[in-house]
Amino acid sequence: MNVTDDVSGADVVVINGEADLEEIRDRAPAAVLLLAGERLEERCRQAYETTLFPCARIIGTAEPAEAATSVLFECDDEHDVVAMAGGEFGPRRARLGRGGIREVL
Repeated sequence: MNVTDDVSGADVVVINGEADLEEIRDRAPAAVLLLAGERLEERCRQAYETTLFPCARIIGTAEPAEAATSVLFECDDEHDVVAMAGGEFGPRRARLGRGGIREVL
């Protein structure tokens, strides 16, 4: 996937499939990444290692629209996500808000 200028400065970037993570890192350095689709643990780990974003801003989810709403509007809602805890990405329940994961439950 080619990253367009639309990503520049984005608060949230939804990635469903392959993406140029380095370009996303450079164009949207403060974004929360919401990864959707298959192999979420693997893709979250790759995003974490490539972008060097804080782990709270890399979230795997089956429901990216709901997760994006929670992040953008600071809903502090609970979601089933793939997130890092204990140094590994895996299925977790977490509260999402501005800046990504607020709390892993």
